[in-house]
Amino acid sequence: MLETFWSIKLKLTAMVKEVKWNFSLRKYDIQSLKESLSLVTHIFVIHSILVFSDMVKFVQFMKSMISKKVIFIPLTIMFLLFGIYLSFISGKPDHELFKEKILPKLYYDTAIEIRDPKNRFAGTMAQPQSLVLNPSLFLNKTPSLFWNLLKEKYDPYLDFENNATSFYQTLFENTGYYNGIDVSAPLDESRKLVVHLITEQNLNLKPTLTLTQQLINAYIKRHPFDKPSNNIKRLKLAKTFFHELKANDGANFKAWLLSEKSFFFVDGKGYGFKDCAEIFFGKEVDDLSPAQQAILVAMYANPYQVNLSLSEQKKAWKKIKEEAIALVDASKIVKNHYKIVSTINKMLLPKLPYFPDSLMEVVGQITPKNQEQFSSLPTRSDALLKSSKAVISQELDKLFQTYSISPKSRLVTKVGINFDLNDNFYFNHYIKAQLEDLELSTFWVSVVNEEGNFIRLYQKNTAHQHPPQIGNIGKIFSALLFVDRGDKFYTKYCNKEAKDELPFERGYQACGSRAWIDARRLFASDRMLPLYDGYIKYREKDRLGDNIYYKPIYMKKIEAIYQNLSLIPLQNNEPRADLGAGKLQMTPLDVQVALHKITQLLYNPNRIFYGLKLINSLEYHEINETVVEEKSKLFSFDSPEQVSPTFQNFFTKDKRITLQTIFKASIYKSYGSLQWLRNYVNVRFIFAQESHKNGIHWLVGVFKKSGKYYSFTIYLKDKRLKKSEVRKRIQKILESTIKSISKSRKMKFDYMKQVFKD
Repeated sequence: MLETFWSIKLKLTAMVKEVKWNFSLRKYDIQSLKESLSLVTHIFVIHSILVFSDMVKFVQFMKSMISKKVIFIPLTIMFLLFGIYLSFISGKPDHELFKEKILPKLYYDTAIEIRDPKNRFAGTMAQPQSLVLNPSLFLNKTPSLFWNLLKEKYDPYLDFENNATSFYQTLFENTGYYNGIDVSAPLDESRKLVVHLITEQNLNLKPTLTLTQQLINAYIKRHPFDKPSNNIKRLKLAKTFFHELKANDGANFKAWLLSEKSFFFVDGKGYGFKDCAEIFFGKEVDDLSPAQQAILVAMYANPYQVNLSLSEQKKAWKKIKEEAIALVDASKIVKNHYKIVSTINKMLLPKLPYFPDSLMEVVGQITPKNQEQFSSLPTRSDALLKSSKAVISQELDKLFQTYSISPKSRLVTKVGINFDLNDNFYFNHYIKAQLEDLELSTFWVSVVNEEGNFIRLYQKNTAHQHPPQIGNIGKIFSALLFVDRGDKFYTKYCNKEAKDELPFERGYQACGSRAWIDARRLFASDRMLPLYDGYIKYREKDRLGDNIYYKPIYMKKIEAIYQNLSLIPLQNNEPRADLGAGKLQMTPLDVQVALHKITQLLYNPNRIFYGLKLINSLEYHEINETVVEEKSKLFSFDSPEQVSPTFQNFFTKDKRITLQTIFKASIYKSYGSLQWLRNYVNVRFIFAQESHKNGIHWLVGVFKKSGKYYSFTIYLKDKRLKKSEVRKRIQKILESTIKSISKSRKMKFDYMKQVFKD
């Protein structure tokens, strides 16, 4: 019966081709419309007779089936089931379903590659807002040999040019294949099952699924709580996956399939093709040899379990090699079979994980203790970036919000970080060991150089907490506004009480003679003396006498500070109240960014200004509706930063001198609260400010070393500690950090000595 349908289809196709051929060959010979009609009629009659004869055969066949009712009943049931099967497959793709529900899940399964300034691959991290613990790298380009072998084995009829959405259409395109499904599969699988039952005496035969079906299964395996879990719903999904991803010769289809499909497992978590190439061979996918591509095709069906015992790993590797050799031997597209098979035979069990020399210089060696940490790319980044990974994630989240990056706009695949992997890695080990006995639960320390690069960064439990109040640190920003108004270091401000003060910070009820305090004493104090009144009036002794002047600082200037230093005011609160009462909320990273900007404009006014960026570049793909564009784009933040003229005016020569005089008072005046900073030998502290409020403690400032200026931020949160205990801990953090900079070679030496147990 099927042969009859096939014969009819071939004859109809032949008729159309013959008409086209005649007209293309004889278009200049045909003289009239009558001759054209005669030619078409002649061809139509001949082929109609042939088709009619086939139809007569079909009618005779059906009569014989009807006369044999025992055969007709199962045949009718088979037709009915086949029709139901076609109804599941047929139809147009659901564009909205894919765009709104499926694509975002595929998007959040994708990992982001992390590279340091020397282009060392530090591992991967999940997309912001993603809860996926085992994201896989997105594949920009699929190796041709790998794809051809995969297609040859699992889906030889796959054609991304096939636009058919119904069984009728497929008769004229790719017979038996449409919407990502092979229609003849049930019949073929039934035949295989009968043969297998006869030869093997069992029914243990797995059906061969198309690559579209395999993509759906891989997707559902990663999202087991989604609704389309039964076979009928999976069949209905095939048309949506196939048609939404088939553009550009299936570039997105290949990328999502090989990202969703697990090639190896670590602790029960699966990872995709590109991750596998890095962990097993340490290569970019474009650099994989033919033998390695064949191995990866074998791993597609036989994912490798990294956590097995050595004997079990050897068995698994042997099976993968045998499968790869069988694939190559059976292939009709592979050239140099012998050479590839010979190379596969020589491949030893890989020593996992593969670790490039550039990273081996950082960690020293792979030991049984750290081997598991480097067995996958997400855990590699945990091990190499340590505590800074959480800060990178937080900063990336901000960039995504700033530039409206989402599953509807861009897919970020790579980020460049703005600190050296070596120093950060050793410092994290060093500072953790140095402060272990202090039992600090929440703290941050960072140091930034003149170029806007982090040279030290460590944090513990600060990355995703609510931004704390900066308290007394707000005086730094207030000082900029006061000096810009024309205030001097001897200008006095009224310490008038304000709402929500702590008892020991309580001001005076009225501006009597005792309530006035000069600028240096105000900024040298570790207490958050209310400054709100200072935004309206001040007192100054000049040639006219000791007078009070009413000169309010208006919102234009305050907004310039907030905009240029990225300060965010509290809701329903005036900015001057935030600064004057110390209520402004900032993360330690935000404080460090603002402090770096002030430092460079204050002490390096003639230097080209580079803002502090934890992330200096993003590589991404544009998303057009549901299609991820093949070509990647690079967005770099590593360029000089423009400073507004209004903000630059805060740092004229006279104002800089006044600010420097005020800021160093806390260290170099007898009434300063930070006189202990004078005692350091290798560095000279030129500016510092501290704050202690509601269990939140800060120390920020600037030191000079070898003629260069470095800004630093220390944050500590612990309500149990007394002020004296807090100071000891902050001193220990600062001392250890300065020592790590002055004796960086010793810091590395101590780490390597520990690794090699020398």
